[in-house]
Amino acid sequence: DEFIFRDSYGGISLMFAANQTTKTLMPNTTFRVLEPASFSVSADRRFLLLAQNVRKIHTHSYLARYTVYDILTTESYPLTPLPDEVGGGVITEGPSLLLATWTPKGHGLITVKDYDIYYRPAPRSSTGYRVTESGVPGTIHNGVPDWLYEEEILGSRTALWMSADGHMVLYATFNDSLVHEQKYPWYGAALDTDDPAKTYPEIRSVRYPKPGTNNPTVTLTVADIADPKHIRTRHLTPPKVILEEGDYYFTSAQWVSLTEVCVVWLTRMQNLSVVSVCKSPMWYCQEVYRISSGLDGWVESAPSPLWSAGGGALVTLAPVRDGPAGLFRHIVRTEHNSHGPRALPLTHGSFDVVQLLAWDHANQHIYYMGIPEGKPGQQHLYRVSSEAPRPGSPQKLPYCVTCNSQPSPSINLEYYGNLASSGDSTWGDGDWDEELPATSPSPTKKKKKKYPDGMPQNLPCLYHEAHFSPSSAYFVLECLGPGVPTFSLHKTALPDPRLLAHLENNTVVKERLAAIALPTPRTFSVQLSSGHAARVRLLLPPGLREDEVTKYPLVLKVHGAPGTQLVTERWSLDWGSLAAGAGAILASVDARGAGGRGLGAHHTLHRRLGTVELQDQLEVAEYLRDSLHFIDARRVAVWGRAHGGFLAALALASPLSVFHCGIALTPIVRWRYYASAYAERYMGFPNATGNYRGYADADVTKQAAALHDKMLLLVHGTADNNVHVQQSMALARALADQGSMFRQQMLLLVHGTADNNVHVQQSMALARALADQGSMFRQQMLLLVHGTADNNVHVQQSMALARALADQGSMFRQQMLLLVHGTADNNVHVQQSMALARELADQGSMFRQQIYPDEGHSLSGVKRHLYRTMSSFLDDCFRKQVPPETKAGLRNGGNLD
Repeated sequence: DEFIFRDSYGGISLMFAANQTTKTLMPNTTFRVLEPASFSVSADRRFLLLAQNVRKIHTHSYLARYTVYDILTTESYPLTPLPDEVGGGVITEGPSLLLATWTPKGHGLITVKDYDIYYRPAPRSSTGYRVTESGVPGTIHNGVPDWLYEEEILGSRTALWMSADGHMVLYATFNDSLVHEQKYPWYGAALDTDDPAKTYPEIRSVRYPKPGTNNPTVTLTVADIADPKHIRTRHLTPPKVILEEGDYYFTSAQWVSLTEVCVVWLTRMQNLSVVSVCKSPMWYCQEVYRISSGLDGWVESAPSPLWSAGGGALVTLAPVRDGPAGLFRHIVRTEHNSHGPRALPLTHGSFDVVQLLAWDHANQHIYYMGIPEGKPGQQHLYRVSSEAPRPGSPQKLPYCVTCNSQPSPSINLEYYGNLASSGDSTWGDGDWDEELPATSPSPTKKKKKKYPDGMPQNLPCLYHEAHFSPSSAYFVLECLGPGVPTFSLHKTALPDPRLLAHLENNTVVKERLAAIALPTPRTFSVQLSSGHAARVRLLLPPGLREDEVTKYPLVLKVHGAPGTQLVTERWSLDWGSLAAGAGAILASVDARGAGGRGLGAHHTLHRRLGTVELQDQLEVAEYLRDSLHFIDARRVAVWGRAHGGFLAALALASPLSVFHCGIALTPIVRWRYYASAYAERYMGFPNATGNYRGYADADVTKQAAALHDKMLLLVHGTADNNVHVQQSMALARALADQGSMFRQQMLLLVHGTADNNVHVQQSMALARALADQGSMFRQQMLLLVHGTADNNVHVQQSMALARALADQGSMFRQQMLLLVHGTADNNVHVQQSMALARELADQGSMFRQQIYPDEGHSLSGVKRHLYRTMSSFLDDCFRKQVPPETKAGLRNGGNLD
């Protein structure tokens, strides 16, 4: 019941939850010298493990060099998997490792280097042991997941788990040898070098399975390292029902006891999940509980179950029907005994359980995060009895621990007033309290209001997360909205948890934000023609009044992935906040397919992405445009990222013509190009016996003709290994074939297509020079194939220019630079399937493209440049429309009730 943290002095400290006393583990002076990116403490509290020189690989994974810090002696030294790597000398830094973690007892270390697992009994032990020897970078992964499992299944950089005594390790081996490679160019920095090898871009690849293609195969193995000189291993055998289905995944693994592990399996079709227990010595996995989805949906990935103290019962999440309201995700308890397994729900009703947190064995309670019924934007901490109800007896109701939570001390209520919004269907703190029909031309106005509203005197926290100690006796509660996040320490006492300490109130942040005119959020419901209700969140420019005579542009943010939510009470400041602060109205909509409303809402999208969720977004946008008269109907835009980019492009192409322009960031254009686990979960298989028609209908390229008179901006990173640039290139080709004008930011340089002697490096030098001046530009990228490709004018130079400009992220507003370049050079493989826009030059289809070289899926390294690009694009979009009317406001019929 202890935790380590970065203390207020900048060092590393340990807090004892029982009495809230602290102990310094590392002073701030040492921390500043070593500058670790992350740190952890050994089980015996003797050593710290510090990650340094971190190099990101995918979303969760990274390479790092590690330093061990001896708390007792204050000595530090590099970590190596084996002692002989030192070679008898003194090393200043260890090798780059994929993983390094302490054992549950003492101060042993498990590391992963070059995709093989190593064990050292102590940081400086004279011996070290290699647990696996099959690792092949990029092909065979031991102890760390491959791309698919990291991104879509486990959501983690770790694929090994140790028993409580540290004598056994369960690890996964991922074999990607039959998985196709997705290749992409890595251009690197624009360097002035005489090294010929550095004048060529690097070609990188990732094993990336797509729908209907080969998936990685996975093997789970238990290694006995109690006697590390004679390590014994045994593979786990999945349950028979899983093996009979052919391809499968495992979604979680954990130790139940020193001789038992629990593994949750999932069929590749993702319609059957099996919770199993695998026992020593044979390690056959026996089914304990199964969840099936039938034909109308998919199985949500089951979390690792929580186990009773004796291991005879478990609780997990499973669909439970609530009469005509449909299926909701609830807690079920399973007892496995000689009479076979049986399962009973511990929670029931028209609400969703989000996450299992802890089993408090002492008080017989299960703690979990849940969404209150009818309030999908909120998230609270609950507890429920862990005892299954007896036959004929009423079910024990859950207790909401945080539903009456109050602001922590030092909260600036004036700032909170700007962020206040009710969790119910309201506009203006309860003065507009009815659902708004999308078909209603003018809701009835109840009361005049000025925005922002007054200052509520007791704003509760409405969105939480929690982290429990291993004993479940203590937890850290995170209040994440609607105000600036705060963190507090609690004891799991009865009848209510006891507040022990406020860990962080973010007072300085609140004080600084209080001096800023922030957008005002408003949340309300709109009744749709389908009979469903959509939740809508508007970010209004600061100071917008009810009698507003100025009209504002409307920008709709979309996501649309099943189970996701945009309209919540969680605090955030993002590009939308900046845009609203600059005078635009930002809207987000949760409708059919969104989370927080039961599994039935998700499953309405099964095998038909881009249908009903698109209809709902269009209907709400049309309603906002026509009913709120402070919105300029001539300036309405839509934008989204990844799945949201898919919806944004479809929304812009809609014949309803709600939107004048749209931004698609890293859009999914064809689901056949996306990751197998994700696409197959929602769309099935893309073959004649599967959902071939569904994949075809969701192909954005088929809407290219409908985008002929719309303004579309495509943004993509060339090193995006989640949504590959192939997606945007497919849309670019379709638009070019249809003669549709659009902008696609790729930051490529212009060279005459007949200039076959102009080579890369001159443009690379220009790229860095322009970047030093902070220029931003728009350009035309020319894709030429079938004999028209410019095979001598390489694209590398333009990519270097792109990266250089993005690094600086400044606007080049007065001068518009148009850049044209042939990218289908057969000697430079810019990206898979780069020959996508056939004879675009002959058709005269102009387009602009922004693809950020060497940037990943999050575009984290070019956020400033990205946001300015988006703002500039919207400015241009709105300026091209008919000049807006100036006299229209709520008094002219644009009220919200």
